[in-house]
Amino acid sequence: MPNNASKKDPPYWAVAFSSYREITDYLGELETACMLSGRPSDGTVSFGAIARCLQALDRPDRAYRSVHITGTNGKTSVSRMTAALLQAGGMKVGLYTSPHLEHFRERISIDGLPLNDQELVDACNRLKSLMDEAGVSMTPFEFMTVAAFFAFRAAKVDYAVVEVGIGGRADATNVIAPEVSVITNVEYDHMDILGDTLEQIATEKSGIIKPFTPVVCGPMQDGPRSLVLSRAEQLKAPVLLIGRDYEAKDFVRTGCRGTCTVRVGGTTWEGITLNSPASFMATNAAHALAAYDVLRRRGLVATLDKPVLRRTFEQLYLPACCEVLGEQPTIVIDGAHNASASASLASTIRSIRDGRRTVLLVSLPREKEVDKIIRHLAGAEAGHAVFTRYPESRAAAPQELAAIWRSCTQAPTEVVTDPAEAFQRAVREAGPQGLVVVTGSLDLGGYCRPLAESVASNAVG
Repeated sequence: MPNNASKKDPPYWAVAFSSYREITDYLGELETACMLSGRPSDGTVSFGAIARCLQALDRPDRAYRSVHITGTNGKTSVSRMTAALLQAGGMKVGLYTSPHLEHFRERISIDGLPLNDQELVDACNRLKSLMDEAGVSMTPFEFMTVAAFFAFRAAKVDYAVVEVGIGGRADATNVIAPEVSVITNVEYDHMDILGDTLEQIATEKSGIIKPFTPVVCGPMQDGPRSLVLSRAEQLKAPVLLIGRDYEAKDFVRTGCRGTCTVRVGGTTWEGITLNSPASFMATNAAHALAAYDVLRRRGLVATLDKPVLRRTFEQLYLPACCEVLGEQPTIVIDGAHNASASASLASTIRSIRDGRRTVLLVSLPREKEVDKIIRHLAGAEAGHAVFTRYPESRAAAPQELAAIWRSCTQAPTEVVTDPAEAFQRAVREAGPQGLVVVTGSLDLGGYCRPLAESVASNAVG
C-alpha cells in the first residue's frame, strides 16, 4: 500500500489501464454489453453500483461543493458559464459535461483544461479495481461519472459543476448534494426514455431538486412549470423563476457576437458581451448568473466586480454552441439536435444571413424527431442543404432527410455520405462570401470543427 494511503482507502488498485486508448476500448466494451442486454448505454439503470463504488471511494462527490444542471437545451453552455464564473471568483473548478466534441477527455475538465491522460488513467484504474472487487457492472456513462468525481477530489477542486446526462431523476449524476440546481428549460427530447409529454419530461428533470436546496427555473410552458414548482414546494426548495426573479433582456447582435443586459434580483449587469450571435445564449448567461448569485448571497463565493464579470463572459468560448469560425466563408457550428433547438437555430440563421448564400450541412440521430427538425431548418431560408451521415452507426439515412427537405422547400439539396467530403462540398457551394451552418448533432459538430478551423486558418494565411 502506498505510504499516503489512508485507512479508509481500499487495497491498492490493480493497473487495469495504462493508456487513454485502453480506457476508450473498455468503454466500447461496456457499450456493447449494454446493447446486447437491451440497456441504455448513456443512462442509469440502477444507483446500486454507483452508490457502492462511491461509498468504497469514501464519497469523493462530497469532498467539494457542487452545482447540478439539467434541461432540454442549453445545459452545457450554462455549465461552462457557471464554471467560468466560479473560476473568476477564485475557485478551483471541476466541470463534468457530455457528450464530448473531439476528445473523450473533454468531458472532465479542471479550471478549463481537460484531464490529461495520466489523470484519467489513475481515476479509471481505481474505479475498475473497485468494480471487480464488488462484482458490479456499469454503463459507460455511470463509469465516467464516478471517475469524474474521483478525479475532482484528487485535484482538490473547490466546486464541481455537473451536467446531467439525460433527464435528471434517474441520471447517474443525481447522487450529488448540490448547493444549487438549475433547470434550463423543458422541451421534447429523449421521449423514449423520459416520456411522451412535457409533464412527464418535467417530472424527470425536476428529480434533481433536493430538499431546501435553491433551484433556478428557466422558461417552460405552464404544465411543466407547475410540476417543477410543485416538487420544489414539497421539498421546501427556494425557487428563482425566470421573468420574476431574474431575466435577460436588450439583446443586440453585432456581427458574430451579441450583447445583453441581465438582471438577478435587484442587481443589473449591462453590456454583457457573448461570443455568439444567438439570442438564446443571453438566457443561458442569465441562468448561470442566477446560480452564481445564489452562492454569493449564501457567502459561498466572492462578489464579482462588474468589469471582471463582463470580461469572463467576453473571453468565454462555447464550442459547437452556435460557434462562429472563420470568415471566408463564415462557418457556424451548432449541435442543435431536437425540434426546439433547431427552431431557435433557424431564427438565428435568418438574422445573420445578411443576404449571403447560406448552406446547411446536416446529420441527425435516427431516434430524433427528424421530420420536425428538418422542417424547422427549412425555415432558415438557406439556399442549399447537404445531408450526410455521421456517425454512421447512429445517424439517420441522409436520403430520408433529403426527402423530407424536398417536401417542404424548393431549395436544392444533395446527399454526400462521407462527412469530410460533405463539409468540403458545403464550403464550395457557399463560396468565400457565404455562410455554412453545420448542425444536427454534436458528433457532426465535433468532426467538422477541426475542418472548419483549417479553412479559417487557410483564409487568414
